[in-house]
Amino acid sequence: MNLRHTIEVCRGLEDEMTKQYAIGSADSEWGDGIAQTLTFIVTEDCNLRCKYCYITHKAKNKALSFETAKRFIDYILNEERINKNQGVLLDFIGGEPLLEVNLIREICDYFKIKTYEMGLDWYWNYRIDICTNGVNYDSEAVQNFIKGNEGKLSIGITLDGTKQKHDLQRIFPDGTGSYDVIKKNIPLWLEQFHGSTKVTFASADLIYLKDSIIDLWNQGIVDISANVVYENVWKDGDDDIFESQLKKLADYIISNELYNSYTCTLFMDHIGHPYSKAQLNNTSCGAGRMLALAPNGKIYPCMRYYDYSLNNKMGYIVGDINGGIDFEKLRPFRLTMYKYQSDNECLNCPIATGCEFCQGFNYDEAATDTNFQRAKYICNMHKARVRANNYYFSLLKNLKGIKRNNYYWENEMIFLINGKYTSFCSYENQCGLAMVMGKEEISNGLRFSEKNFLRPVFVYSKYDTLQLSSEYDGYDILYRIPIEIYNPKIEYVDHEIIVSEDSINNLLSKIPKQDRIILNINSENIANLYVNIVRCFDYTNRINLNIMNISPMFNLNEYSKQLSMIKDAIVEYFKSHGRLIELNVLTDLLFVDCHEQCSAGENSITYAPDGEFYICPAFFSENEGSVGNIVDGIKIENQHLLYTKMNPLCDGCNNYQCENCRMINKMFTNEVNISPSFQCLKASIERKQSFMLYKLLENHIENLHVVEDTEVIDPICFVAKGVN
Repeated sequence: MNLRHTIEVCRGLEDEMTKQYAIGSADSEWGDGIAQTLTFIVTEDCNLRCKYCYITHKAKNKALSFETAKRFIDYILNEERINKNQGVLLDFIGGEPLLEVNLIREICDYFKIKTYEMGLDWYWNYRIDICTNGVNYDSEAVQNFIKGNEGKLSIGITLDGTKQKHDLQRIFPDGTGSYDVIKKNIPLWLEQFHGSTKVTFASADLIYLKDSIIDLWNQGIVDISANVVYENVWKDGDDDIFESQLKKLADYIISNELYNSYTCTLFMDHIGHPYSKAQLNNTSCGAGRMLALAPNGKIYPCMRYYDYSLNNKMGYIVGDINGGIDFEKLRPFRLTMYKYQSDNECLNCPIATGCEFCQGFNYDEAATDTNFQRAKYICNMHKARVRANNYYFSLLKNLKGIKRNNYYWENEMIFLINGKYTSFCSYENQCGLAMVMGKEEISNGLRFSEKNFLRPVFVYSKYDTLQLSSEYDGYDILYRIPIEIYNPKIEYVDHEIIVSEDSINNLLSKIPKQDRIILNINSENIANLYVNIVRCFDYTNRINLNIMNISPMFNLNEYSKQLSMIKDAIVEYFKSHGRLIELNVLTDLLFVDCHEQCSAGENSITYAPDGEFYICPAFFSENEGSVGNIVDGIKIENQHLLYTKMNPLCDGCNNYQCENCRMINKMFTNEVNISPSFQCLKASIERKQSFMLYKLLENHIENLHVVEDTEVIDPICFVAKGVN
């Protein structure tokens, strides 16, 4: 764990110890989610005819035989290529699995005896999992099975919520609802198992979502796993209904303070940001690790590949009880990762995480017989869910002071509340336009940011009077506040203090310690850099330094001298206080391995007081032309030039701490994607001093990124020669 992470963890310890949330957090998976799953399709028959069921070809008189199950178990236990060092999940499914409860008992008993005789860890490291509709839960046979497997058995009963919602979908063959029959078994089930159920929503029953979740909680069902169907059933406007119901549920949760009492997977703290490099190598489905045995003796990658749940394809068979598993046919499933299953739309989606799928359904819907084509019928539903999640976690933070874990915002929308806004990057606002954003413009902007998954960032001037509004409670707003208007009487949930050289002496002592301070220093006063930086040490954990008005006249030698002194001061402070002060231009290289530079036009957009969008605040102040508005949306010509990968100098450069201001680029080179030489040389000096800081700290702090020594040189020397 690097020190930056340690600091972040320590900062939040007090809050986490007193304020937590269950609704929105993920339950830990048994076996760390890597246990081998053996699925037994014990019957194709069911005593219900649920309208949304993906098993579309149910059949009577197609039950698994005990002999077939035995041969499957014998093969699995003797097959060396099956990893038995992890746990195993014995999953029983139908149809309705408890129609064959005696068969399930026989299979479990045989598995336990065989694993014991063979001395396998699976003898004790196993779990039995059954999902049932609950119709015959109270039968003598079922109850005897439960008693015989206590402590190793998990049974979930599917109850869909209110009677109206449940009976709309979960019906008997004669068309009557099953709610009353199942509900009478719920008290017994809750006595025996932790209350957990799965709820499925389709187009027709979305309007009952809020009431259904609440009803289940009121019945004592604590944990609710909920999802929408993957099939192509969604109509125009369903996403609006879905979002509205989720937001109403969020209001209910917050107002009744239920956020740490129950769970519901419709709210999850980790969904709604782009795939990371690590996530691209994962998938949302365990097919291939969920070997399924069908009544016909065939083996499938999971039960969704069995013919009874396929409508367009034949079953995907990977073996049988006679010949065993064809492991060549399982090879593709080791490679079914997001980066190979997704098209460019999904790979580049700003809210990709949490958009799950079923590989078996993907296979059935694919244009060819492949597992590498992703069905995308729930795209709009996922977007609605993400917006509702952002709303819920914003309420949780703003009203209860509980911050969201496992999440980061990729894109932001900067609100210039005042034309005389205080600068927060290396561009200094000198235009001083007497324009103030009105309440209506702010409201319109917030709705736009919500719809487009942009985090609102409010930027004020030192002439503003800061007033927070309850109208903002449903938004996760970051407030960038000049130190001049900081008000200790206002409870800021998330903010950054902006400090300038002329305010650092007389105002810094008036604010409490901050997680982060933005410090603006004029390039002409670079000789005062060390003094000003050190003054901030006792007031913050991190300093984001902006050198304003950098130009070809910037004194690089003096800058190097000042950074060297600051570097030594950081080390001494660490030794004396046990705390590393982060300074972006020096310490970021110790922790990051990719560019975190200017995001203007790529990951951020600016909303100005004139109601127009601009690439960044500088483009507004310099009257460089708008790129859209609330009504017409955003359109940036040649937007690709704003991407780091399209900057020839940055693409192969490892000065990851470099800001690379797009406006400075345009002012001095006429191109937004080409840095002037002095900006590159400034970054190289920072890297030189970062290397020296790394050498002083490498034996004291674990897991620092290695910083390599380099001579200060303009990277164009390499790129122009084709070296880079």
